[in-house]
Amino acid sequence: MRKFASIFLLVLGFITSCSSDSDNGTRLNSSIVIDGVSFVPTKGVYYNQTASFDSQKRVRFLVTNEKKSENLYIDLSFPSAQTNLTGIYSLGPGSANELLGFCELVTPNTRYYIGGHSIKVTDFGSNNFKFEFVGSQVLDVVKNYQVNFKGGLEGKFELQVK
Repeated sequence: MRKFASIFLLVLGFITSCSSDSDNGTRLNSSIVIDGVSFVPTKGVYYNQTASFDSQKRVRFLVTNEKKSENLYIDLSFPSAQTNLTGIYSLGPGSANELLGFCELVTPNTRYYIGGHSIKVTDFGSNNFKFEFVGSQVLDVVKNYQVNFKGGLEGKFELQVK
């Protein structure tokens, strides 16, 4: 009996110590609810993109729920002299020297354009970010009507080099 218990504990320890498929280095907490449905991400990455102007930098965040095929895109454009991403980004038109953002959630059934006032970004360093949507409005692009929206996103993202 003691031998069986030892083997059982050994196997149990091995099973619980193995990393799961969802352990990809990202740790994300989302309170985003769009049209009554929670967005629960399983992975978050970000990478640099080519900016529209030489005086700008541009970063894209891709936050996904791979099982549901849902992708949240957050694009940030900012002056090239800025050293981190912290700031309040306008979710509307602007000029090259302003903090500008674009957000969209794409699901298998629809696309949600997240517009309105702004998105507040806090860059904690070490790939940790917090996104707070301020006064945002969401348009269901496929059905062409506004839907309810609330929440934010916070966690550790994986930097990808493209």
